[in-house]
Amino acid sequence: MKKDQLFNLMLVHSAEEVDQINKSFYGRYNYPWPPMMFPLYPAGTAEKFLNQDLGYWNHDRIFPNPKIWVAGCGTNQALFTALRFPESEVLGTDISTKSLEVCQNNARQLGITNLTLEEKSLNSIDYKSQFDYVICTGVIHHNAEPDVCLKNLSSALKKDGVLELMVYNYYHRLLTTACQKAVRSFYDIESNFDMELELSLIQDLITDFQQANLMGDFLKSFRHANKPHMADSLLQPVEFSYNIESLNKMADECNLELLIHCPNQFDASRGLLNWNMKFASAGLQARYDQLPDVKRWVISNYLMFNDSPMLWFYLQRKDATFKRKTENEICDEFLATRFERSTFETRNFLLNSNGNYILSDKRTTLPVSKYPSNPVANKIHANLDPAQNMHHTFSQLGIDLSFQSVNDAKLNLTNSAFPYLKAK
Repeated sequence: MKKDQLFNLMLVHSAEEVDQINKSFYGRYNYPWPPMMFPLYPAGTAEKFLNQDLGYWNHDRIFPNPKIWVAGCGTNQALFTALRFPESEVLGTDISTKSLEVCQNNARQLGITNLTLEEKSLNSIDYKSQFDYVICTGVIHHNAEPDVCLKNLSSALKKDGVLELMVYNYYHRLLTTACQKAVRSFYDIESNFDMELELSLIQDLITDFQQANLMGDFLKSFRHANKPHMADSLLQPVEFSYNIESLNKMADECNLELLIHCPNQFDASRGLLNWNMKFASAGLQARYDQLPDVKRWVISNYLMFNDSPMLWFYLQRKDATFKRKTENEICDEFLATRFERSTFETRNFLLNSNGNYILSDKRTTLPVSKYPSNPVANKIHANLDPAQNMHHTFSQLGIDLSFQSVNDAKLNLTNSAFPYLKAK
């Protein structure tokens, strides 16, 4: 099957034309919409948990105050990042003039001084080995040639830099892509891409779809969505999607390698942070567990289907000084590490009724939930002895030391999504 049959590529004629379409689309439908709160993290906190995301328990993979680029930052991602890394130099770029204006206005209200914003296309970036940490989530798959964008991101990384990348999971986008293509088949899109007509068509479909099927259930979920949410999900001008195999192949061609899944708020809320499956058959489990990471994730992507996690990964250059750690190696080092319980406070800028952000007197303690919801993680957290390594804790509590068990505990205790424990 050809790419244009698999994906929403009706408007793909050239990279320049798609850039202009995206510029117009995001100028009309600003995304993301204004958050209710911008949290300001204590200096150095985000770096520590970023290192733990990557499996570096000595916190020595990403050093303090990294130079950061948020590529395709939209209205607020660069601002969130500048507040998470308050002592870092953060650059945010986007093709949408309007999105950058929104971000700049909010940054000015908050008094942010460590953020620079520039209007740029990922197709024409010429940064070379400049950044310790590059964040690009939900961006390259809306371009005419995602691999060109990824090569530019790769080139912008320092030799030992880390890329945080999210692209759409193919199995998450089957209904979305079908809906997008159906809407565009109602009119002659080649003559004129008409955003207002498409919005009208999709609103009619949401209101009056009669077929009792998966698409009907999907459309019903948007009945109370605001216009930017509806447009971002159902009217994207251009959209590719990937599975682990195709993402890994594209990364390899761009001098990059997958490191490990990036814990994120969306997967965390759905309980889908783990790319590793469990089987009732001991023989099947052993055969699966001994496979290389990427091969296991490929199998998981196929078998979990639309319940697989997001394709949200950390990557590094293939010529990086740091040799890639396997998940098994990360788990072994986790067991050999001593931890202490972690809590920290954020100061918060809250959106008021006038649409302005005001610094609140109230602070938020993270993690928000005082105790882990995972029963085994909760048991470890409650009985933690900071003087002993994690292997000792597991043994004392009689917890299984298999890869699956250790990885589950690590995922529910030590990362940016669940920052309950900090390595000593």
